[in-house]
Amino acid sequence: MSKPNIFISGGAQGIGCGIAEYFAAKGWEVGIYDVDLVSAEKLAQKLNQQYGAQTARAGGLDVREAGSWQEALAEFCRHGTLHALVNNAGILSLGDFANIPLDKHRALIEVNIQGVMQGSYLAHPYLKKAGQACLVNLSSASAIYGQPQLAVYSASKFFVAGLSEALDLEWEKDQIRVRSIWP
Repeated sequence: MSKPNIFISGGAQGIGCGIAEYFAAKGWEVGIYDVDLVSAEKLAQKLNQQYGAQTARAGGLDVREAGSWQEALAEFCRHGTLHALVNNAGILSLGDFANIPLDKHRALIEVNIQGVMQGSYLAHPYLKKAGQACLVNLSSASAIYGQPQLAVYSASKFFVAGLSEALDLEWEKDQIRVRSIWP
């Protein structure tokens, strides 16, 4: 493999898009995976025009589904290695806890907790094979303390921070650094 690669969940817009643009400019192969496949493909096309034909690849990814993760990682990591995974996909519901429908709370947990856990777990073999790899999980300043109007979101980001701390210690033997960033 001639250059390092990075897989970004929720990579089609916002912070994920910024990460994709940054790493493409640094010469990395960038995987832009999102539930919004059209936006992911548009961003990949833009980056390929700007930085070279093999810079970016796009694909669909529903982080709630293990099978979707498996397919996306296998497609992107065709050499069997992954140098960096950014678990960026996330959603937010704002409002009083008791006034937000239960299905919205469940969706937030499925994306922000289950998605990060599954992505981390299923990417581990690819990261381990690469050696000196990095897993970056997006937490939030909302994980500093529980916040009203963001109760479940805040709790989900506490999970991300705790998982990241634990995996950083556990995966040190595999030469995988694990970090959470808190925008």
